[in-house]
Amino acid sequence: MTQILSQVEIDTLLTAIGGRPYSIEDFESYLTKRKFEPEEIYGHNTFAQSIPMCRFFKSLGSESILADIERKNAEQNMGNFAIPNTNIRLINYSVCTKCKTVFSFKDLMDYYKNPKPDPEFRNKAHQIREDTRVCCSECGEYFLPALVIADGTPKNEVQFLCRVQTVNSIESFFLKKGRYVLTKNDGNITKDGKFMNIRNDVELKELESKPTLISNMLQYTPANLLSNLLDGSNVEKGDILFGKWNSI
Repeated sequence: MTQILSQVEIDTLLTAIGGRPYSIEDFESYLTKRKFEPEEIYGHNTFAQSIPMCRFFKSLGSESILADIERKNAEQNMGNFAIPNTNIRLINYSVCTKCKTVFSFKDLMDYYKNPKPDPEFRNKAHQIREDTRVCCSECGEYFLPALVIADGTPKNEVQFLCRVQTVNSIESFFLKKGRYVLTKNDGNITKDGKFMNIRNDVELKELESKPTLISNMLQYTPANLLSNLLDGSNVEKGDILFGKWNSI
C-alpha cells in the first residue's frame, strides 16, 4: 500500500489543530504472548457501547473469513502488513457482524475517507477523525473492524483504526496527560518542497498500556522507519509520521 497520505487525510488532521527502548524480542513478546487488558472502544462516545466489534476469536468460521480477507488484500496489494525481522503480520479482520459481507483493507480505507454522513458530527473532518464505525454497503449495519496480530497463527486482536483515527486517538491519549503531540504541536508541522510533513514526537514505550494504538501505528509506519520507532530513536532523529505526506 502507498505510504503517502492523501490530501483528504491531511486536511482532516490539520483542520482540528487549534522507559527503555524495545528490543525486537520484547516487541514480539508484547504483541503475541502478552494477554492484552481490555481497552475502551475508540471513537465517538455516543457509539462506544452500542456498535458490535468484529471478534476473530469469538466467531464461527473466522479462519476462513480471515483467509478471504488476506487473499483479497493481496489481490489489491494493500494490507497484510508484515513487520520486518519477525514473523508477525497485522491483518484487518473486517466482516459485517450481521450479513457477513467481507471488507478488504482497501474497502475500509475507501469508506473511512467518505463515511456515511451522520448529523451527530459537526462536519466531515470531525466524523473522519472520530467515527470508527463502518456501515455495511450490503445491509446498512454498522460494525467496528478488528486488527488481528498473527505469528504463524492469530495470537491477539485489537480494534482497527484508520490512519487519521490512529493519530487522533494518540493525540487524545497524550492530551489527557497535558501533552501536545503530533498535529496538536504546531512545531511538528513542516514543509519540504511540495510535501507537508509531521514529525513523530511519540515514543512507542509511552503507549505500552494501549496495544490498540501501538498496533495501528505500526501498520501505517513504513518499514524503513520501524527500527527507529522500536528503539525509541524516532524522536531525536526527527522521523516523519508515516513517512512523507502528500503534496500541498
